[in-house]
Amino acid sequence: MNDDAGPVDPGGESPVSPPELHSRSVAETSSQARQLRFTGDGREYFRIWIVNVALTLLTLGIYSAWAKVRARRYLYGNVWLGDDAFDYTANPVAILRGRLLVATVLVLLWFAQILSIWYYYAAFLALMPLVPWVVVRARSFQLRRSEYRGIAFGFSGKYWDAAVWYPLSWVASIATLGLARPFTVFGRDRFLVTESSFGNRTFGYVGTPRPYYGMYVVTVIVVGVLYIGGGILLFAVVVARTMASSSDPGTAVPDVAFMMIGGVVLGGSVLLFIAAYLRTRLLSYRWNSSRLGNNEFKLDLSFSTMLWLYASNTVAIMATFGLFVPFARIRVLRYVLGQFLVFQRDDANSFESGERQRVGATGAEAAGEFGLEIGI
Repeated sequence: MNDDAGPVDPGGESPVSPPELHSRSVAETSSQARQLRFTGDGREYFRIWIVNVALTLLTLGIYSAWAKVRARRYLYGNVWLGDDAFDYTANPVAILRGRLLVATVLVLLWFAQILSIWYYYAAFLALMPLVPWVVVRARSFQLRRSEYRGIAFGFSGKYWDAAVWYPLSWVASIATLGLARPFTVFGRDRFLVTESSFGNRTFGYVGTPRPYYGMYVVTVIVVGVLYIGGGILLFAVVVARTMASSSDPGTAVPDVAFMMIGGVVLGGSVLLFIAAYLRTRLLSYRWNSSRLGNNEFKLDLSFSTMLWLYASNTVAIMATFGLFVPFARIRVLRYVLGQFLVFQRDDANSFESGERQRVGATGAEAAGEFGLEIGI
């Protein structure tokens, strides 16, 4: 579960459904469909966000742990399933300790880079075995601090399982020139889902690797078409401007500046497509393939709507010098969570609190600082 979506992280519609989903229409008729509701307000969240930013700057980053908990509690508390909202119960002091440890590691890496690039690479490689530990600790901490009706989520993943789907899978992707990437993403998703639990029930996953390959093939083809088509169009415009400037040099913007601007616009457009497409397809397939006991999930997001949200949010954030960030988050959350359905077949009272384990915040903060993706 990631920061953007509170206690859940749904995505868009899936291009290919697993075999188990073909019988869903019949099964859904015998279950109670409950829709997630998000009641957060952009202006309320902006007030929380701006105070968090100000206090974090005034305290040289120390308040960031409290800022994170405050923001998450607001977002979680505004996600409703039925008559109950989710809750986030993390201790800011634990998060602060984790961040201080992460900061210490980053400072050591910085000093190693100053001394010699070889020291930096040696230190980086020495830290790689810690990645699975970070993943397990991060997901355990985040889920166990996420609650619904007083019952916490959980994670029981082991170090060696995480090692297969994180550092080792990166090596496999590089060695196969990216061909193994869809399979490793599938394996990572299955690992994160099946090792997660809610109370005394564990999640299941019925997804297969094939749809992952389909999503990545579409992404590669579309990105290639965009780059080739955009490059040809940009080249044609540059040639036309050059020919026009030869007769009246004072009327044309320098071609170098124009090409740089065009390249930035083209690159930004491609990144927006990738972000919107993979989010709506991958995350939706993950949720549509997940189970909790006899309960199922369904999410139908529109790629065009998500692309519009991402593009308009980007423009608004740039135009307001970052002040639109909290409103952008609320816009995406309201749309995504509004499309999320839970088909409940198990009695809600049948869920009991599972065994609680004490999990530190260090892993969670390290995952955030190093950019590891651990959400589902």
